Amino acid sequence: MTQSTVRQMSKRGRRNRLTAVAAIAVLGGGFAITTWINRGPETKVYEGPAAGYPLLVSSDGRTLTLSIGWGCEKQPELVVRESANAVKISLRHTVPPGFCDPGGYGQITTHLSKPLGSRTLSDATGKPAIHFDERNLLRPAYLPENYYAAPAGKMVYLPGVAPLSTDTPAWAIGYTLGTEPNVQGYLIISQTLRNSAPPDGRAVTVKGHPATITHPDSNGDPRSLTWSDGTYTFVVATGAPPRLSDEELIHVAESLGG
Repeated sequence: MTQSTVRQMSKRGRRNRLTAVAAIAVLGGGFAITTWINRGPETKVYEGPAAGYPLLVSSDGRTLTLSIGWGCEKQPELVVRESANAVKISLRHTVPPGFCDPGGYGQITTHLSKPLGSRTLSDATGKPAIHFDERNLLRPAYLPENYYAAPAGKMVYLPGVAPLSTDTPAWAIGYTLGTEPNVQGYLIISQTLRNSAPPDGRAVTVKGHPATITHPDSNGDPRSLTWSDGTYTFVVATGAPPRLSDEELIHVAESLGG
């Protein structure tokens, strides 16, 4: 066997290993996805389902934003097809030739020609696209000093935060302590259309509702405050030391409003 043949076999082996590890789990403020892609010698472009990812419809009904993670491809595009009575969405994937890219996670948007209104919103396969209406999204009137909203298209990632539900409307907004490239900490506020009992933890109250604060263990998990107002379940989570104190978490939670 020649050295040239050995090198070619080595390259093929590396390509196969990289393809195998293209299965990624991404917490997007937060959700988990798994994708397997076999990259060939030519660029591949195809459309796939968009259902099953956290989806936000803007207050004016014209912008759709999807939280997604991807691997071994370029950032997907959110594609929309409109009619008088329906809006259908799909994901356009572009897979370049060669070795796998690192992938990433973020928020992708597309715009409608007119507000969604009473039109149905579904995946291109016909499956309903469960979505959160931004008009119902509560935002904090108070943020601790030097905390800023994450830039458009960016998602704040906190290992240990449970993924967002995709079987009911849910959304999360992220904040950073400092700005790139000097981010020192994170804050995520999630809102899920579900009345859930708070987990075990330190008992507190938020706007008169029972709530609990869970503290990080020795592995450095996030500290979080969880409560329900009878309709939505909220989680305010802080991580990547320095973390916010219990009092600061409560202050943020108490300030949430429309």
